[in-house]
Amino acid sequence: MSEFTQVTHSPLTIASCSTARQNACDRADLSDEHAQHVAQTRTLPDVRAERISKIKGMIADGTFDTDARLSAAIDRMLTELRHH
Repeated sequence: MSEFTQVTHSPLTIASCSTARQNACDRADLSDEHAQHVAQTRTLPDVRAERISKIKGMIADGTFDTDARLSAAIDRMLTELRHH
């Protein structure tokens, strides 16, 4: 049986326990700032997942790569290179 080391930085704790072994728990203590970031990300809508799914579908059916997208990507790359 393995033991986990507890690291403590603040009073806020996120714990997840394995259902296979109820005695084995992973524990992470986060700073208040990090806890706020985690809380904010949990409230974000699932727009990214939907967008990723849509793009995967476009790639699969061959409609994602267009001349306009390629031109825009090249323009962004050239702009980036000019600024460095």
